[in-house]
Amino acid sequence: MHRITRLLVLSSFIAFHGCVALGQDQPPVDPASTRKIPPFKIPAVKPGVAYERFIVIGDTGTGLPGQHKVAGAMALRGKAGGLDFWLATGGNIYPDGVKSADDPPGETEFADVYADPSLRVPIYATLGNHDHRSNPQSQIEYGKRNKNWNMPAFHYTFTRTLSDGTKVQFFATDTEPIVKEQADTKVQVAWLDQELAKSDARWKIVFGHHPLYGHNPWRGHNEILIAKLEPLFVKSKVDVYFAGHDHAMEMLKPVKGVNHVISGAGAGPEWAYPVKWTEESFYVATLGGFTLCRISKDELVIEFVRSNGKTQYAHTLTK
Repeated sequence: MHRITRLLVLSSFIAFHGCVALGQDQPPVDPASTRKIPPFKIPAVKPGVAYERFIVIGDTGTGLPGQHKVAGAMALRGKAGGLDFWLATGGNIYPDGVKSADDPPGETEFADVYADPSLRVPIYATLGNHDHRSNPQSQIEYGKRNKNWNMPAFHYTFTRTLSDGTKVQFFATDTEPIVKEQADTKVQVAWLDQELAKSDARWKIVFGHHPLYGHNPWRGHNEILIAKLEPLFVKSKVDVYFAGHDHAMEMLKPVKGVNHVISGAGAGPEWAYPVKWTEESFYVATLGGFTLCRISKDELVIEFVRSNGKTQYAHTLTK
């Protein structure tokens, strides 16, 4: 689909639903602007320690100005410290995904928006609910055309090995069929269970589109995912689950030893959703941003970066 045509379709979709946040006449209030941000400290980079830096971002693919602004902030931080890769948590193309590999995310919402050389690193992607509306297979096939687009299957795993030999294993899930309890749900859940169980990685990181826990007032927690995925996470001691879908950013307090992070604010204010800041979370924000992560053998630093390129909050997980 031509980019202008896509934007017209998207504009009609937004207008039909009432505005940027469905049912809202104005962008929602950013809870991070109404509450005191908890104190935080970003650990200094230690000489001789092996690190990799990656971005986690979701709900990006609108092509609207807000997405471009967030992309500019990503490039700003990428140029400042370098990036090794990023995770795309779904919502790659709004409103209805793409129909074929000839109508790819990389030629419109990805290649055009994320054109800065600092962002030309491997992208490990998964699918969101909107991506499933047309031909989700086309986003897998697009990897044959764009060497940086890594989505070999609807669910898959890959390992990043730091220069000191530390293994960090990532598990990409396709949560839409799980949420809908489709026929292949058991296959994917069994696959994830097996892959997590046999992993010898020091860090185990799962990512997908739908959060297990979240505080969007329309959605709340996802009881289906909690029932099907949480037991696997707990049993295999998953360190963190990254998700999108709520069009917001959230660092939740650990649940049964598992950390949950939502990074779905990649489209900026035009596609922002309301979100509540409750006692179940360390930090909550909307209106645009992404998470910037730095991982080493002993720590994972998660920065919540806003559209101005500045870190508003950071959280460090340690081994």
